[in-house]
Amino acid sequence: MNDMFGQWLAYRDQLPFAWTLLPVEAPSVAPQVQEHNLRILGAVALLDERPVPAENEGPLQAEVERLQLKLDVVMELLGALLRHLQPLPPARPLRLSREGLCWPEEPGAPAPGQQIQIVLHLHACAPGPLQLRAEVLEPQEGETRVRFQDLGEACTQALERHVFTRHRRSVAGARSPAGRP
Repeated sequence: MNDMFGQWLAYRDQLPFAWTLLPVEAPSVAPQVQEHNLRILGAVALLDERPVPAENEGPLQAEVERLQLKLDVVMELLGALLRHLQPLPPARPLRLSREGLCWPEEPGAPAPGQQIQIVLHLHACAPGPLQLRAEVLEPQEGETRVRFQDLGEACTQALERHVFTRHRRSVAGARSPAGRP
């Protein structure tokens, strides 16, 4: 599998993320980290959920929508508070798939074969970032590429659903005259 972005669905975005080198003999990913990542992906899926407008809108539906808007404001405020308490790493352009991540090459990038820990913030209001272990692959087309390791089946499936949703939205946004779905 030389080109994981040709084989698997991926999407491009600009998200806050950072990486650090892991020791050569770093232990495998702890089950608690896998559970954390699964919870974060579940929270992001809920935050990204877009309600489908009902055909027969009545007073109850209008009240539910009003409550949803209030909840959205509370979530934005909570996200702002979290960002204030723990600043995010800089947002950088990237491409994400279920198998890995790539970003434009830069000075000081990790070398192929190195193990790194990635901290990836998928949503401003998520309770935390994904914590992903990855192996650095050979750069291609001016991009640093990494393949995720030790994700676990449930986390891989949740990440695949996230990538599918974001990819679908980016395609819909590109087709929309206003650039939005």
